[in-house]
Amino acid sequence: MLNNINEDYIIVSTTGKTSRELFELREKHGESHERDFLVVGSMGHVSSIALGIALNKKDRSIYVFDGDGSFIMHMGSVAVNGQAKIENFRHIVFNNGSHESVGGQPTVGQVINITDIARACGYDVTYSVGNEEELEKAIKDIAGYKGKVLLEIKIKNGSRVDLGRPTISLKKMKDDFMERINR
Repeated sequence: MLNNINEDYIIVSTTGKTSRELFELREKHGESHERDFLVVGSMGHVSSIALGIALNKKDRSIYVFDGDGSFIMHMGSVAVNGQAKIENFRHIVFNNGSHESVGGQPTVGQVINITDIARACGYDVTYSVGNEEELEKAIKDIAGYKGKVLLEIKIKNGSRVDLGRPTISLKKMKDDFMERINR
C-alpha cells in the first residue's frame, strides 16, 4: 500500500498494533521513520493530531492510519475533520471489528456504516474496500484527490503474536519527524 502513496506524504498512525506494524514494515524495507508520527498511548486522537498537521502543511498529503475502535471512540473529531477547509487529508480506517491492541474486545465497527458517517460529517469522498484489488485502486484514486477522503479497509481480526515494538525511542522518532515536516 505504501508504494502507491505519492512521494511527499506524512503518516500519522494510531496507537497499538497499527503503529507497530508500520514501524516493522519500515524496518523490513530499510526505510526511515521520519515521515511517520506514531500516536502512542492516545487512542482516538490520531485524526485530530493529523488535522492539525494538515492545516499547517497544506502542501503535503496527510495520511491518517486509524482503527475502527479509535475512530468510534472519538467520533466527534470526524465531524470537525469534515468541516475543515483542507484538501490534503486521507483518513484510512482499518476495520477489523475489534479493539485488537488492548485485548480483542469487539467494536460496532462492522455493524455501523463508517463511510456514511464520514460523508454526513463533510468528507468529500469515501471508499470501503475488502480485498487487495479494491485497495490498490482506491489508494491510487485518493493519492491525487484534492479534499477530505475516508477509506475504510475491512480486514480480518488477528495479528502476529511476535509483533515487535518500536526499537527507536519515541523522542528520537518525534524529533526526526519534526525535522522532516519543517524542511
